[in-house]
Amino acid sequence: MRAIAPLLVLVGCASPEPEPTPTSDPNAGLLRDFLDGKFDSAGHPLNARVTEAETLCPESGTPLDRAMRLKKACVGTPLGFEQNGDLLASVRINVTAHPSSGRVITVDLSDQHGDLLATNTLNASQLRSGWMDLPVKWHSVGTPVTIKITPAAGTTVDLDYVDVFPEQFGLVASPGSGVYLNGDKLVFEMPLGHKLDKIKLDGKDITSLLTNLVASGKATRTNTELRSLVTVAVGDLAVSRKDLSELELRSSALAARMQLRKQNVACNYEGGSGVKVLVTGFQPFPAEATHENVSGVAVTSLDTTQIHNAQVMRVVLPVEYDRAAAEVADIIARCDPRVVISFGQGGSDIALEEVAYNLQDTGEVSGGVPDNRGIVRASVQIDPAAPATRDTMLPIDRINDALVALGEQPQHSRDPGRYICNNVMFDDIGAMQSRGIGGFIHLPYTVTFDQATKDRYAHVVQAAIQATVDSL
Repeated sequence: MRAIAPLLVLVGCASPEPEPTPTSDPNAGLLRDFLDGKFDSAGHPLNARVTEAETLCPESGTPLDRAMRLKKACVGTPLGFEQNGDLLASVRINVTAHPSSGRVITVDLSDQHGDLLATNTLNASQLRSGWMDLPVKWHSVGTPVTIKITPAAGTTVDLDYVDVFPEQFGLVASPGSGVYLNGDKLVFEMPLGHKLDKIKLDGKDITSLLTNLVASGKATRTNTELRSLVTVAVGDLAVSRKDLSELELRSSALAARMQLRKQNVACNYEGGSGVKVLVTGFQPFPAEATHENVSGVAVTSLDTTQIHNAQVMRVVLPVEYDRAAAEVADIIARCDPRVVISFGQGGSDIALEEVAYNLQDTGEVSGGVPDNRGIVRASVQIDPAAPATRDTMLPIDRINDALVALGEQPQHSRDPGRYICNNVMFDDIGAMQSRGIGGFIHLPYTVTFDQATKDRYAHVVQAAIQATVDSL
C-alpha cells in the first residue's frame, strides 16, 4: 500500500506542456492540518474500503514497488459496494506519459447486469504531476459493482488502489458563506445518526438554541440513507448576528465553518489617496483550526497609512471553493480596484506565485480534503471556458526585491496547489484582465502570533502593495 507523503504539491501540471521543476517547494506543508484525524497513516479516509490494484485486477499489469503499471484495462469489483446511498470510488493513479490532448484515462462503473452507473474521464488538461485521484460517484443500493479503468492509447499509468466511501464523509454546512436574509435556510449535513455537538456564533455557544428550535418545530431534523440533516432559518438561529458573523459547527470530530453577511462587502478604502488596492486574506483553515490564518492576520494588521499613493481595501475571505473567488469577483466589479493582491497560508516560505491553474483538486491527499463548509473537489475545472493556466500580473521581481530589503527570503513558485488559494488566484487574474493587476502570494505557515509576528507579516503585505503601486 502506498503511503501518502504529508504534502505532495510539487510541480502541479494543469496543461500537457512540461513545467520547470523548482529546486525546492516553498509551499510544502500546504495541507498539513488536514492529515490529522481524518485519514489513516496511509492517507485513506477513515471510513474508506480500500482495494489494492494487485487484488482488484491482478492480471492487468506489471507489479511495481507500491502499485501496478497497467498494460490493459483494469476490471474488477472493489470493496465497499455493500454500503447504501451516495458513494464515491476514488481511483489513485500516477500518469507518467500521455497524449498531448484529449482523453487520458476513463473510469466506468457498472451494475451486476452490465448497465452503466457512472463514468468519469480524465483529460490531459486536468492532469497533475505525481499521484492524484480520479473520482466516480454513484448511488449504491448495496449490490456489487464492476469498475473498469481504461488508459487511452499512448498512456502510461500506475494504479495504486481504489477507495470507496460515502461521498460526503464529513460535516457539511450548506449553501456556504454569503449574504443571507433572515428567512433564508441553512442546512447542516452529517453522517447518519450524528448530531451537532456544538454550534457557535461569533464565539458564543448557541447549541441549546438550535436544540430548542428543533424541539419546537422551527428547525427540522431529517434522515436519508446515509446522512442526517438539520434545516433552520438564519434569523431563528443567528438572532444576534452582526453585519459579518462567523458560524462554527462541530459533530464529534467533524467541523465546518462559514460566514454570514447581512449585505455585500462595502467598498471601504482606507489610508490616503491614489491607486485603489484590494488585499485579501483568509479565515482559519481547516474548519476546526485552533490557530488563526497567517494571511488573515497579516491583512488585518496592515497599517494602510504607511502606503504611499494608494488607498487600500481589506477583506478576509471564507475558505470555500467558488464562494471565496465569487466574493472577490463581486468586489472587483462593484469597487473597481486597479490592483488586487490576495494572500494565503502556505508552507515554509513566502511564495510569490507565478501561475494559477484551472483546476480544483486536492488529490495529493487520498480522497481529497474538504473546504471549510465540507465540500471536496477532485479534478474539477474552475471554468470550463477559461484557459488551463493564467500567469500572475504582479511585478513579482520588484516585490521580491522589496521583501529582500526587509530581510525576508521570498521564493518564486509555479505551484500554488489546487485548493482555495489557487481558485482565488485564477479568478482574481481573470477578473482583472481589462482592469489592472492581480495575483497571489503565500505566506509561511504560522500558528502563534505575538506582536512581532503580526508586524512582520503586515510589513510583508505593505511592501508587496507598495512595490506593485510603484510599478504602475
